[in-house]
Amino acid sequence: MVEIRPAAAQELTRLLHRHSTQAANQATGGTPIVQLALEPGGCADWTYRLTVAADLDQPTTAVAHNGIDLVIPTAQLDLLKDLVIDYSEDLMGGGFRFINPLAQRTCGCGNAFALSADRPVAQDCTAAHLPTP
Repeated sequence: MVEIRPAAAQELTRLLHRHSTQAANQATGGTPIVQLALEPGGCADWTYRLTVAADLDQPTTAVAHNGIDLVIPTAQLDLLKDLVIDYSEDLMGGGFRFINPLAQRTCGCGNAFALSADRPVAQDCTAAHLPTP
């Protein structure tokens, strides 16, 4: 099960509200939903991709926690088992933080991970990021 901590839930709620308002203004239709997916590559084996979208292009499984409905591609559920999503702000701005107990190595950016400990990952990268509208 994926855990969404209160700070992350609050930020996701803000993003959903913002996306809903923009969609209504543009009359695009569709109910926005939060999707967490993994993309191969980046600065490690996998990079987290957290988006707000109305259309989903693959089979997903819904997870609800702290008032947020999150969809995850069904094929990636095993890679995200027991993942914790948090949100924090610092002098550089705010960002989502991912705590994945399956990760053997985590990139310095915090947005990428490797499942094996023998593969090196970047310790100081800025290539991977999560877009925040």
